[in-house]
Amino acid sequence: LSLGVKPWSHSAEFLAMESHESRHQDRGCRCFGPNSSLRLKRWIQRRLRSTQPIPSPGVILTIYVTVGCAFLLIGVVLHFTYQAVVELRHDYTDEIVDQNGVVSFEITVDRDMEKPIWVFYELSGFHQNHRLYVDSRDDSQLMSPDYARSQKPQACHPKIETAGRGTDYPCGLVASTVFNDTFHVAHESPDGSFSRLEVDSRAPSIAWTGDLKRFVNLDPEAPSWQNPSLQNQHTLNMWLLSYFPPVTCQQVMLGPSNPLVPVKVATRMDNTDGPPREVPDCTGYTGSSPSCNFTMAGQSGQSFECSAPSYEKKIVEDWGLTSGHFLVWMRTAALPTFRKAWGKVDADIKAGTRLVVYVEHNFPVKEFYGRKAFVMSTTSVVGGRNAFLGIAYVVVGAACLIFAPIFFINSLNSSSVHGRRNSRAVQPE
Repeated sequence: LSLGVKPWSHSAEFLAMESHESRHQDRGCRCFGPNSSLRLKRWIQRRLRSTQPIPSPGVILTIYVTVGCAFLLIGVVLHFTYQAVVELRHDYTDEIVDQNGVVSFEITVDRDMEKPIWVFYELSGFHQNHRLYVDSRDDSQLMSPDYARSQKPQACHPKIETAGRGTDYPCGLVASTVFNDTFHVAHESPDGSFSRLEVDSRAPSIAWTGDLKRFVNLDPEAPSWQNPSLQNQHTLNMWLLSYFPPVTCQQVMLGPSNPLVPVKVATRMDNTDGPPREVPDCTGYTGSSPSCNFTMAGQSGQSFECSAPSYEKKIVEDWGLTSGHFLVWMRTAALPTFRKAWGKVDADIKAGTRLVVYVEHNFPVKEFYGRKAFVMSTTSVVGGRNAFLGIAYVVVGAACLIFAPIFFINSLNSSSVHGRRNSRAVQPE
């Protein structure tokens, strides 16, 4: 006061400066120095606009009714689509195996089946999703012939090699347990005679497109990397060649009067150098005209001439690792009960047709208390015969339509209660 300055001027100036500084800080301008990134982040987040839509009861009711009707419609369509799929299934686990190692059974088609008709095998109790099982494989061995020749695949533990036969090719539990039952189907003609039903089991027909070029065969007759004087089939245990050879011998006439007598690729002893090895009796694997010698079931050691009119030779382009059956098997299933494609029939089958199925029984399942079945099925736009998808859509649609009026009535009651509370509120004077 003695200096002639108003007492409030200092306080007003101080308050103005403090307010300016606080606003300066609130706006996040201190973006440098320690914790600058944190301040910048807080500044950005503090000024981001957000909204929380609160739909009205009418909007909620509209959404529930629309979703419910849409799901019901889709579910009904899927149900009728599922009903249109024709499926034939026969469990042959307990069927009697004859002296030739063949199981046979008869199926009658109950409805017309339109092409394409898919042939599946179904396994139950086989846990392909077990971690130790899934890990026991080495895709580098299957994709690179150079790697297969020069490296020992440690990833295949515990199935890396066979005593006295060298490294397994392919190795691992997944590959060594490949499904190797073979199906032969005969169908009845209108005149009552039976003939073979052609089943296309080529890799392009049953395997995924991305898998067709995934694996590469190692030439069994090429010089071995370990010993150039020996062939690969001598230094490696190429056991898969006997399952999926480059040439097969197929029985032409098939039916009740001509039961299946399987013919398999013969083996020979390779005594080129070192201990003798038993290898498939085939030559020209990678050439345009491979050839194999055969032996008939029950006549082990005796050569069989595969010739007309009873039998005929078939050259298989996708042999060994590139076999469609092997490619399908190497895609492991997620559940212990699964189906895998075995072949495709490109012909219509009329209702009432009798089918006689012959199975070369090679894959045991009783040891692990499993089951195996033969399946023939048509398909729809959503796949095979599966009722779950249609039922799920119907249940969700019905639930939406049931709960829609409940939520709507509850919303109206809540609104009326809030309205009465507001009307009773005391207004300030």
